[in-house]
Amino acid sequence: MDDFPAVKNQDAMTPESPATQAAPARPRKNAGPKMSHSIFLNYLAMAVGGVVAFLLTPVLIHGLGDFNYGMWILVASIMDYYGLADMGIRFTLQRHVARYKGSEQQDALVRTFATALALSAVIAVLILVATAGLSQALPAVFHLSGWEAVIFTRVLILLGVSFAISFPAKVLGAFLCGLQRFDLYNLAAIVTTILQAILLVAVLHRGYGIQGCALVTLGLAVLSLALHWRFVKWAEPDVSVPWRQASWAELRELFHFGIYIFINQIGDLLRFRLDSLVIARWLRISLVTPFNVAARLIEYFRFLAAGITGPLITEMSNLEGQAREEDLKQLFYRSTRWTTLLCILTGSLLCLNGRALLTLWIGQTYAASYTVLVVLCVARVAAVLQSPSMSLLLARGRHKVLGWWTLSEGIANLALSIYWAPRYGIVGVAMGTAVPMLAVRILIQPWYTLWVAKVSFYDYFAESLARPLAVLALFLACAQAGRYLPHPVSLLSFAFTNAWQMLVFLLLSYVIGCTGTEREQMRRRAKRLLWAEGLSPAA
Repeated sequence: MDDFPAVKNQDAMTPESPATQAAPARPRKNAGPKMSHSIFLNYLAMAVGGVVAFLLTPVLIHGLGDFNYGMWILVASIMDYYGLADMGIRFTLQRHVARYKGSEQQDALVRTFATALALSAVIAVLILVATAGLSQALPAVFHLSGWEAVIFTRVLILLGVSFAISFPAKVLGAFLCGLQRFDLYNLAAIVTTILQAILLVAVLHRGYGIQGCALVTLGLAVLSLALHWRFVKWAEPDVSVPWRQASWAELRELFHFGIYIFINQIGDLLRFRLDSLVIARWLRISLVTPFNVAARLIEYFRFLAAGITGPLITEMSNLEGQAREEDLKQLFYRSTRWTTLLCILTGSLLCLNGRALLTLWIGQTYAASYTVLVVLCVARVAAVLQSPSMSLLLARGRHKVLGWWTLSEGIANLALSIYWAPRYGIVGVAMGTAVPMLAVRILIQPWYTLWVAKVSFYDYFAESLARPLAVLALFLACAQAGRYLPHPVSLLSFAFTNAWQMLVFLLLSYVIGCTGTEREQMRRRAKRLLWAEGLSPAA
């Protein structure tokens, strides 16, 4: 999750594959505005999902209780491991669809879609079989018996069936992303997210508990599948379910590219989704809740990365397919700079105001999770900073080593978390996640990406990092001065503190973080909004 654009990709594809026939360079409109639109739509959907999750978390914690909420998170973590079954097919499908669409290879696009959809159906059946087996074995692993074991088994089965149904929906979503129809993809996400929140609150209010929550998840999975299929038909009216066009040759093509994304996903799950299992096994299930409170906030960094990565992979794959190397480099510089600014803003606000946020959000009891929050936050910043470099490696098919070192990082996380958990509790589990991530994302991945991109470190630093680091230094100086102002922990003071900090950061980003050309473009767009045709200046 190989060579340069002008050279056929010898590792990820066979020489006979249509995907290796590089399309001749031809004039093409700048897709920057379209990609910006896609990123905006991603962030809009993620903002809706983030707000809903933020508001829903305390409702679930207090509605289910620490133990049942910990069980809910534990089963959800198990479901995350089911995600390995796709073997990287979703990212692979998105990348291939974007390449085929850019080079106008419609037949290859249809074959790839048919093969991926057929594979997703097979995987869904395997997930159902695995769920049946795990429902019998796992209660004893987590020392559950009696009524607790019965509830755990029911929830595991319901969520397992939900995941199996949602798997083809995720493949359909990847197809939409490859077509750059992020509007339809995010519309489906927004609809299901809002409905899920309403139904979960209703279920808890009526006292149906954790089993009712699981039933809601199952119903939403069915709805999601129907929505995604309808939107695929809307985006590509000629597309049907061409099962006959699914082929072993196309499956080998997808597998050859996707296997390294699959390895990367294993590493990601070991890094981010194993912590709950470690805590439940080596500490106790009730401690999953305070750890997850901090980890839930850090998940917003994943939203930052996901909002950028999807459109970037699509656009970079288009540029790579057309051998537009210089445009690809400039996109890499620009996206890294803006990603860095976003990470600095989010990470700084969490570290500066995290204790107050935890107190106001969940309660004073969970303010102790602040140390876990800071440790995970620092590591996530380092990981998300490398999202554009990961997109570049995927677009160029040079992601083999990315998979292997992410897997190594995940194994190190597991070993360190188990070693440190008895000594330092949930903070030790957080340290087990952070230390390997910092080592890989700072010392290894950037240098490999620069070598693949044929970019010098000086150019990379000057074009991508120098301005954001200057913004960070000045912002921390201003924030440190602001710490001497009186600010008791209240919702009003918290909102005011974050508001002035964000305002200062945005001003510094505009003056220092943006280039002169970008500032001029922002001014022109602002004028167009204020002086739109048919509107008076007052309007």
